[in-house]
Amino acid sequence: MLNYGKWLMRIAAIYMLMGALIGADMAGRSSYSMVAGHAHILVVGWLTLFAYGMFYYVFREKLSMKKTASLHFLTSMIGGGLMPIGMLLYYQMQNTATLLGFIIPASILLIAAVLFIIILFFDKKLFSNK
Repeated sequence: MLNYGKWLMRIAAIYMLMGALIGADMAGRSSYSMVAGHAHILVVGWLTLFAYGMFYYVFREKLSMKKTASLHFLTSMIGGGLMPIGMLLYYQMQNTATLLGFIIPASILLIAAVLFIIILFFDKKLFSNK
């Protein structure tokens, strides 16, 4: 479980840098056409993946739903890793391919959110006092 946390936080840090660079570029050019992509890179790529990574770091010894956690990790990395980039591409050139490059990872990210909620509510070992 520790590796899940490590990799989620590493990818999150890359997105944090990307979001900062896009924000600096928008401010420097006084062009805010990429605000939606910038916001999603920071919220999905940076904050969400980092929060998932911290969860796996803090609760690494407590999780009993290991298969669900593995599936959550994979869907988070795929959805959270690709959706912000797909969104940026879609807002730069709106066509069917870029729309699918945005919608498919977003749907995978939604599955990741559901899996995370399942872990939080149904992992019997997670919040036990033992």
